[in-house]
Amino acid sequence: MSKKTVLIIEDSPYLAESLVDMLTIKEYGAIVAANGRDGVVAALEQQPDLILLDIRLPDIDGYEVYRRIREDKWGAKAKIVVLTASESIENISKNIDLPKDYVLFKPDWSIKDLLSKIEALVND
Repeated sequence: MSKKTVLIIEDSPYLAESLVDMLTIKEYGAIVAANGRDGVVAALEQQPDLILLDIRLPDIDGYEVYRRIREDKWGAKAKIVVLTASESIENISKNIDLPKDYVLFKPDWSIKDLLSKIEALVND
């Protein structure tokens, strides 16, 4: 069985590094993109098992990243979890078609919550 890979599209180097450390400990592969454009490219080229997507990014926002990934044949079925500190579930639901349980609010979620979500989705 090959190692499952998670793409982290997150502009905070501290959070991205923490997520990479957590994933590495749990023997997942991790790819990091620090902005939306690089995230779209990495998603479509690498086709990870799961994408962790921040909404607030320095170039294009997470909503546009989500739309661009979903336009691709592979991306239409990609597993994406949104991580956000500043958006409401209503705003997210208005902008992208993503089930509420695929959204985690920073800093309300714990590493344990996130890891449980990752494990459930990549092993689905």
